[in-house]
Amino acid sequence: MGTRGIPARYGGFETFAEEISVLLAANGIDVTVQCDFNSSDLTTYQGVNLWHASLTKSENPLKYYLEGFRYGLRNCDVILAASCAASVFYPLNLFKRKVIITNPDGLEYKRKKWPLAKRIYLKVSEMLSMAMSDYIVADSSNIKRYIDSTYAFASAKTRIIEYGAHLNHEVDPECLHKYGVGKSGFYLVVSRLEPENHLEMILDGHKRSGTSYPILIAGNILETEYVKKMMESYASERVIFAGGIYNRNELFTLRHSCKAYIHGHSVGGTNPSLLESMASRNIIIAHDNVFNREVTDDGQFYFSTPEECARRINEVEMLGDSDAERYREKGYRMIVDRYNWNAILTKYLNLLGEVRLD
Repeated sequence: MGTRGIPARYGGFETFAEEISVLLAANGIDVTVQCDFNSSDLTTYQGVNLWHASLTKSENPLKYYLEGFRYGLRNCDVILAASCAASVFYPLNLFKRKVIITNPDGLEYKRKKWPLAKRIYLKVSEMLSMAMSDYIVADSSNIKRYIDSTYAFASAKTRIIEYGAHLNHEVDPECLHKYGVGKSGFYLVVSRLEPENHLEMILDGHKRSGTSYPILIAGNILETEYVKKMMESYASERVIFAGGIYNRNELFTLRHSCKAYIHGHSVGGTNPSLLESMASRNIIIAHDNVFNREVTDDGQFYFSTPEECARRINEVEMLGDSDAERYREKGYRMIVDRYNWNAILTKYLNLLGEVRLD
């Protein structure tokens, strides 16, 4: 519960919901995923049951969470909640005693896009979820470390289960033509256009670098002051705001074909977009924080200012073929050896094997 539903169209959590639910269903588990009421006409998807709420998550997130939680209480043995925000409804479980597993989805309360009141709500929700969940899923060891230091009482019930990615070797020349780019001739960002993803820092760095290669931003263009200001400041022939791209084949092609992937996320754990770029053999230029360094095993390029971003871009362009291949192979091997969906499935099956149903 809590994602916008599957088939995935929105972001990393929806991609996770699709991948893990399909794999769990294929392993004999009866799985239902909550979906926006108008997301599709499907009632099942690759063996997974789809239950459509009476509204979209965007319309009223709290009501959306409440409907999903009530459905879980009536129809399911285990409720896997995407984010802590639904935890205000966990007391409803006192009379049902269903098993609740919460994936906090990073440090939500630190996201700058939220007003102060919502950030306070999210922090309180985090505290409630830690206290009232039967299990917590931390998607990186650094999220687990945060839980251990902040909520010591929740440490024993926390399990580290990351996200996964599929190996990608796909190139569609027509897709590159559609977006006006050529193979290895552009930088790529796939991200929601939000402050904590450091788009302005990236675009400023790209501008300062003096590179002749354009940068393509794949992210839904929302009518917000932040997005409006950013587009007014940086829109040019060298900056392509492509909008949201939900066609997986197109995303696979763009990831596999870019000169480097620039990743600005800063408040999450194991970010699916970063994994998918590593699975596409990208050189990675990532915002310098513990989450991104953990996922890339300290083996890529990092920045924390526009000036550093510019330097990292210039350093990538100075790489010889063998050095560039070494960076690509480093990230790719992390997917093969650690962040693959079969490994993630095994961890979830082990967690469900711990569950005791009354």
